[in-house]
Amino acid sequence: MRKYLALAICAGLIHANAALAGDINYRYFELGYVEADWDYPGIDDDGDGYELNGSLDVGDTLALTFAYQDLEFDGIDGNQTSFGVLYHKPYSTTGDIVLGLAYLETELDPDSGEASDDSGNSFSLEIRNMTSQQTEIAVGLNRVDIFGDAESGYHFGVVSGSREGFQFVLRYIDRDDIGSLTLGLRSSF
Repeated sequence: MRKYLALAICAGLIHANAALAGDINYRYFELGYVEADWDYPGIDDDGDGYELNGSLDVGDTLALTFAYQDLEFDGIDGNQTSFGVLYHKPYSTTGDIVLGLAYLETELDPDSGEASDDSGNSFSLEIRNMTSQQTEIAVGLNRVDIFGDAESGYHFGVVSGSREGFQFVLRYIDRDDIGSLTLGLRSSF
């Protein structure tokens, strides 16, 4: 259900007037609320929490990224920190192709039992496109390798609002064992 709601909101926010589009922003900070559905062997649970993330451009084609996510499920608390790099190249006057690589640190802390942590990596390939001065859409593929398990999936998102103030963020991620919907605010600098 969340997937269809997210698709409907994305479709409603997309504007066809690409002539008014601006540059894609790689310099921002975000704060968001996350709802997640985790379907892992022995665990089938809904959880929620928050995430902080951001990006800082370091040249015409590179950006550094960071993210922290803290989620709580019934019986398990988890958090993940990531640091990464993006390589972006324009494919048109309004869009970029983006390759991302990140290092991950994850900790799972069950209410009963011993906490476990691991490090891993993620890889993503996405297309980001400005559909107007105030709206950006992104669609892509992602792969995460952590706890000896590699998961693949897709993601899409919409960022809309004034670039001088706060922007609304909607992001949906679906991988083999977990799906998440994020609603947040972005501040560009």
